[in-house]
Amino acid sequence: EIHRAIAEAVAAVRKIRARGGEVVFIRPPSAGPFLERELRRAPRAETWDRLLRETGRFGIYYADYPAMRALEPPEWSHLTREDAARFTRAYVAVLMREVPGLRRDAAAGAAP
Repeated sequence: EIHRAIAEAVAAVRKIRARGGEVVFIRPPSAGPFLERELRRAPRAETWDRLLRETGRFGIYYADYPAMRALEPPEWSHLTREDAARFTRAYVAVLMREVPGLRRDAAAGAAP
């Protein structure tokens, strides 16, 4: 199933980029039994890291950034409204820093 999903993502990314679009993958926080199951069934090296490698795209994995890692989903898979806003601000900051096209668009006053 993982192989199929990644192959589909690779094909979708190619289509999006062929039309001039950009793709960034975002992995939001999860916790508790939900995270434990995810890590057991879909280890990062075999899923997330492989997805980025095979698509050639940038990704933001919450655990890699202190501001995002500190967020604790109260029901293991969804953030509170306040934490969702914090998460969004944190990942937008990473996008602006790491995705050159977004910086150019912002500097030119264009909507990304």
